[in-house]
Amino acid sequence: MSTGRLYFLDNLKWFIIWLMVVFHGAMCYMAYAPDWWYVVDKANPVLSATLFVCWADIFIMPVMFFISGYFGLMSMARHGIRLFWQKKVARIILPWLFGSIFIAPVVTYIILASRQSAMGFGEFYTTLFWGPLYEQAQYWYLGALLALYVLLMMAVRIFPSLCVQRAGKPGAGMFVAMFLLVAASIGLISSHMHPDTWRFFAYILVLQPVRIPLYIMVFFAGAWAWRQKWFADGGYVPGAGKWGAAFAMTGAVYLWQKFVLPVLGLSTGTMVWINAVTMGAFAISSLFFLLGLFYLYFNCAGRYLSALGGTSYGVYYLHMPILFPIAWAFVGVDMNVYLKYICVCVLTLAVCYAGSRYVLSHIKSFALPKK
Repeated sequence: MSTGRLYFLDNLKWFIIWLMVVFHGAMCYMAYAPDWWYVVDKANPVLSATLFVCWADIFIMPVMFFISGYFGLMSMARHGIRLFWQKKVARIILPWLFGSIFIAPVVTYIILASRQSAMGFGEFYTTLFWGPLYEQAQYWYLGALLALYVLLMMAVRIFPSLCVQRAGKPGAGMFVAMFLLVAASIGLISSHMHPDTWRFFAYILVLQPVRIPLYIMVFFAGAWAWRQKWFADGGYVPGAGKWGAAFAMTGAVYLWQKFVLPVLGLSTGTMVWINAVTMGAFAISSLFFLLGLFYLYFNCAGRYLSALGGTSYGVYYLHMPILFPIAWAFVGVDMNVYLKYICVCVLTLAVCYAGSRYVLSHIKSFALPKK
């Protein structure tokens, strides 16, 4: 087994989490923002924010799930299933339960509060929250991750050899198969519901059904990458050059079909499948491009990078209950929209970083890595 620290995955994780914060902030200023979004600055909608949101939305979570799959199988192989789950109780399960039950309702209530609703929080919590407005804010990812860990444990029980590393390099067929399966699943599910639809299942999982197959696939691709010794000395590393070209091309085509193609009057069925193909291609190419890029340029550690990596989980955990009150406070401020957006994001990231480093780090679930 390779025991070397993969610093580039730590750096990629904190980068994606910080990108997630500015992504959620941009949704407050985007043109055509969802009616239900927590805070919408209707006086300052900009198309550039919409373009950014549609672009970043495709690859943020696939990267998160790939990294989780990679480290998930690594941890399960090294510590055993029993110790693996003992660690996850403190690291994942308790934060998920606390966030979903106590923090997510406060975040969701901002939907009403920012629109001057007369409903009090107590009435909201006992009625709407456990009804049509039920959600888990950003903590849905932790619930989905636990479900994937259960599937991974079942796979390891059935195929114990998964925990034994064997060097191997993927052929082109693997990437083609991933793209075809992702595109097919998006197309089939999108034929029955809007791609952005959220559903909750027994108050446990909150997911976008269209993206479930994609997340399962990239999670297990991450686990398979660990087993095949990707990123180890002499192991496979996605080429940043070729994947970068694919990333640029598929991203441009995806945005083109998202914003230009609808005016051509194509049938709904045709649009569904064009979206599925372009979305699948962009999701796969962006994942492997970012892996290759960060391995090439950011496979290093230092004082500041280590601090950002160590606090990334806390920043993720805190960002929604911090971001939306700040964005709400800025709604009435007479300021250039781009400057306003920058102020909201900088303040949010500063508060979340400080909260993660100096407050949450004293809680076992969010303890900083040992030096």
